[in-house]
Amino acid sequence: MQDTVHSFILVLLARKSPLPVDFTDDSDFVSAGIVDSMAIIKFILELEARFDITLSDDDIASEQFRSVRGLVDLIDEKIA
Repeated sequence: MQDTVHSFILVLLARKSPLPVDFTDDSDFVSAGIVDSMAIIKFILELEARFDITLSDDDIASEQFRSVRGLVDLIDEKIA
């Protein structure tokens, strides 16, 4: 399931903005401006709909939410 989650997140991020060449699974996509404050709500809603989960305010404010690796782990925890 992690591969599916990982792939979906990368597709969403790339749809918002081209990913920098130095982008890694540990890059902070929020501070890098890949997903801005206007797009973050749609991004969250798409994740919640695709994986049938609910992300709390604490989840969204966490450091874990800000990188692909952390977000994959967070979603996997919600699915389990």
